[in-house]
Amino acid sequence: MAEQNSGLRIGTFAGAPVLIEPAFLLLAAYVVGSALLREGASAVGGALIFVAILFAAVLIHEFGHAAMAAALKAPPKRIVLTFFGGYVQFARQPKEGWREIAVSAAGPGANLASWALVASLLPLLAPSMAMDSLNVGVLNALSTFGFISLLLGLFNLLPGFPLDGGHILRAALTYVMSRRNARIVTAVTGLVIAAALVAFALIAQLWWTLFIAGLLGLAAWAELTQAQRARQGDASDETSNA
Repeated sequence: MAEQNSGLRIGTFAGAPVLIEPAFLLLAAYVVGSALLREGASAVGGALIFVAILFAAVLIHEFGHAAMAAALKAPPKRIVLTFFGGYVQFARQPKEGWREIAVSAAGPGANLASWALVASLLPLLAPSMAMDSLNVGVLNALSTFGFISLLLGLFNLLPGFPLDGGHILRAALTYVMSRRNARIVTAVTGLVIAAALVAFALIAQLWWTLFIAGLLGLAAWAELTQAQRARQGDASDETSNA
C-alpha cells in the first residue's frame, strides 16, 4: 500500500515530518464562522488567535507522544494534525505495556506541563503588563492557551478508547488479562464516554463537541467490533483443534 503523505508539511520533529491535513481548515472555518455569525466581523481576529492557540496546544500534545516514542526507540513515522485533533503514526508500535503507557501519557503530560508553566508565569507577568492594551491581549492569549492545554490534557486522560487514557488503561490491563479482553473493556468505556459527551453537547448546544463525540463513538465501536471478532476467531480455532 502506498504511504499517505497528503497534507502541508510544516517541519520535522523527532525525525518525523509534521503534516497538516487540508481537513484541519474545517476546524478553523468552524471557529471563525461561528464567531462571525455571533458577533460580526470584529470577532474574526480573536477567532483566528483562538485557532492558533488550539493549533499550538494540539501540536505540543503530539510532540509529547513523538518525543517519548523516540526516547524509547520507537521512532515516529509521521505527525499529523487533522480536523479532530491529531495523531502520531509509528514506524513500529511499542509492544511492551509500560512503553505504550509512557508514550500514551506523554501527550497529555505535555499539555499539563504547558498549563503548569503558564499558570506559574501569569502572576509574575500580570503586574508589569496589565497597563498596556496590547500586553493585556498577550496575557489573555496566554491564559486561554493554559486553559486549552489543561482541558486537552485532562480530556485525553479519560480511560476510554480511542483517547490516550484508553490506551493507558488497555496497556495496564494486559498485565492481568488478554489484550483482546483489554481492548473490549476500553472500547466499552469509550462508548460510555462518547454517550456522555453526546448528552452534554446536546444540552449545551455545542455542535462541534457533538461531532467530536460522534467520532469517538465510531472509533470505540470499531475497536469493540474488531476485538470481539478476534476473540470469536480464537474460540473457533480452539474448537476446531479440540
